[in-house]
Amino acid sequence: MTTQDLTGTIWSDVDRALSGVTVRAERGLLDLIVYIPRDEVVRALRALKRDAGVSFDYLRSLTAVDNEDEGIDIVYHLYSTAKKYNLTVKTTLPNDDLTVDTATAVWRGANWLERETAEMFGVRFRGHPDPRTLLMPEDMDDTFPLRKSHPLAEIEVLQGEGMGYTEEDR
Repeated sequence: MTTQDLTGTIWSDVDRALSGVTVRAERGLLDLIVYIPRDEVVRALRALKRDAGVSFDYLRSLTAVDNEDEGIDIVYHLYSTAKKYNLTVKTTLPNDDLTVDTATAVWRGANWLERETAEMFGVRFRGHPDPRTLLMPEDMDDTFPLRKSHPLAEIEVLQGEGMGYTEEDR
């Protein structure tokens, strides 16, 4: 179910581990990237952790990417300490429903990462055991600092001008 040649990647092992999961894969710069629908992502993460052929036992990071009109991607960077494999898992949330199931039942370390992502992007992690804020005031729930629509985003871009980048770099 791939759209490009994935020869020389861990795709065959990942594809086997994700049997029965809807997945699209592509070659990333450093690793394999798989796209999974949000209603299947936690089941897929659990399978990737439990499968002996890939053993993704470490959640390196969890964050989000604001794709503006296309929604927000939740990005899970996985690592297998046994196999020395890296894998990026992405799921896209539509702007009118920024909700996905929590991954804390798969990795306890997802707890703080999901809390930070919730505050910075406005994503809600369904079933999260402790959705308290980490960084922002508790009453600030109407602005999300890492969204491209944040009121200060334009100022932050302007502040970066003249910091050693030439026109060719932009």
